Amino acid sequence: MEFASLILATLSPSSATMRLQRGAALGMTVALLTWSGAAAAADTVASLKPVAEPATELTTRYPLESLTTVETANKAVADAATARAEVEARDLEQRRACYQKFFVNHCLDIAREQRRLAMKAIRPIDIAANAFLRRERADERDRALVIHEAGLPAEAAQKAQDRKEKELSNADKLRQSAAKEKEVAAKTAQHAGEADKRIADHGARLKKAQQDEAAKAQERADNVAAFNRKARESAERQRQVAANKAEKAKELAAKKAATASAPANLAPTPTPTPTPTPPSVSAP
Repeated sequence: MEFASLILATLSPSSATMRLQRGAALGMTVALLTWSGAAAAADTVASLKPVAEPATELTTRYPLESLTTVETANKAVADAATARAEVEARDLEQRRACYQKFFVNHCLDIAREQRRLAMKAIRPIDIAANAFLRRERADERDRALVIHEAGLPAEAAQKAQDRKEKELSNADKLRQSAAKEKEVAAKTAQHAGEADKRIADHGARLKKAQQDEAAKAQERADNVAAFNRKARESAERQRQVAANKAEKAKELAAKKAATASAPANLAPTPTPTPTPTPPSVSAP
């Protein structure tokens, strides 16, 4: 941009060929801008990691003839998955960088081709490792089947022995269960008898308490009747005493009245002195 500005500044406005020079300057400016953009895009693409690198490392690490053990095959399958993921990531960065180039579609075509070749290099290792693992699993099943078939007679004898022991164990458990049920029934009957006795004792105690309460009620009634009778007798005696006192008071008042109405000159008749009687002597 600075170089194009210098070119435009050197043009003279009074020149007859100003338009031609201006067009040439503009063309040079566009060319310079295009070249600088292409150079920047080229630098960006050059800084990216190659898409085919993970596939190359995988094929170098795992030649097809080296896939002869389960451990190696498992590692190859895991590393193949990692390489595919790395190729996808690098391809995405390549396609993003293509949009900074002038020939975008051509760049995208190259990126797609690089991805296809990388995936094509990874696929045989993945297929061979998985095929080896499948064969190993099938062989393992066959070996297990052979061992199982070889051990069938011994297994049948062991099963028969186990079945016999189980039957004996079940019979013993049945005997123990029957004995336990008998013991439980005896304890239940004993508890039932004790419960009946407790109920009978409780009924006897309740009946006695009721009888005692009835006797006490009768005794209380008798006591109340006796108390009422004594109260009536006491009231009757008090009434009789009061009547006697009233009668005596009336007689005393009558005597006093009679004494007061007698003549004053009449002396009272002397009372004769009784002659003392000698004591009688009893015969010996």
